[in-house]
Amino acid sequence: MPSYKDEKSGTWYCKFYYMDWSGSRRQKLKRGFKLQREAKEWERIFLEQFAKNPDITFASLYHKYLKFKENRVRASTLESQRNAIELHILPYFKDKVVSDITPADIVEWQNTILEKRFSASHARQINAYLKMIFKYAVDYLGLSQSPVRSQICKPEKGNIDFWTPEEYQTFSDHIRDNIELYTAFEILFYTGMRKGELLALTLNDIDFTQRTININKTLAYVDGRYINQPPKTQKSNRTIDVPEFLLDEIRAYIKRLYKPDPEHKLFNRSRVWLGEAIIRTCDTIELKPIRVHDIRHSHASMLIDLGANPLMIAERLGHEDVKMTMNTYSHLFKSHQREIIEKLEKIKL
Repeated sequence: MPSYKDEKSGTWYCKFYYMDWSGSRRQKLKRGFKLQREAKEWERIFLEQFAKNPDITFASLYHKYLKFKENRVRASTLESQRNAIELHILPYFKDKVVSDITPADIVEWQNTILEKRFSASHARQINAYLKMIFKYAVDYLGLSQSPVRSQICKPEKGNIDFWTPEEYQTFSDHIRDNIELYTAFEILFYTGMRKGELLALTLNDIDFTQRTININKTLAYVDGRYINQPPKTQKSNRTIDVPEFLLDEIRAYIKRLYKPDPEHKLFNRSRVWLGEAIIRTCDTIELKPIRVHDIRHSHASMLIDLGANPLMIAERLGHEDVKMTMNTYSHLFKSHQREIIEKLEKIKL
């Protein structure tokens, strides 16, 4: 750490180069120190503090974060983050210097989010995105610590919606004449796959001999176009067993297709196709409408009623671990405890 003496004033000064947040080489000059060691100490402290408090606006940090994430997450995941951040976070913080943002600023921002009356899960997700941006600043730009210290609100109690097999039967009976729609919902209900996984399905993914379906991709809508991308998680890339009656229904559907290409999608439809069908049909038959994703919950509920254990359900649904399965469906497993006790009591009879 060189320092220099100003012969005219008799004081010391330091002059050195450093790399700013953008990677540009910049020079720093500071005069007026009485002692050489004071000049050296000021340089040392400046470099430490600069490393810990990057001279960068939140808008610039956000764009660096996006660049960092581009090849590290799925395109649809990044688009979801970008939409939420640019709508709910960037307008509030964009012109603020990152090192100047305090925990108090975060709390004020959290209050503006809570005033919008979002669901707890949505508010927590937006807050998580902000936390991820600051974690990036800590890990890669030298920010000393994240100002996001507290969670925005408590999680809401888990509440899933689903159809019983009887309710689903009422629905499927009404759409039976539309073989494409009927087959799509049969696959959803009896496999538990996600909507995007269904819409990316090809004939090559179905093994009629082994009675399995290989789930290895999902359909996503990114930047105004549909693309295939890897499944949601590593465990989502899976092969599941399917009942013979479902394979028969798929065969019947395939016979209706004109020269089906094994590599083409079985259902060349948009992601809104299934949801619109549920709303339209339920309104006609006066059945409670559910989301397309709730068909997946309906499948899990049916498996629990059939006595399936959490590990088997986790593998079938492609959950990352069985803990996620238990967190989602614990109340359904608990509802069967009375039946288990009754069976135990019969052992001694």
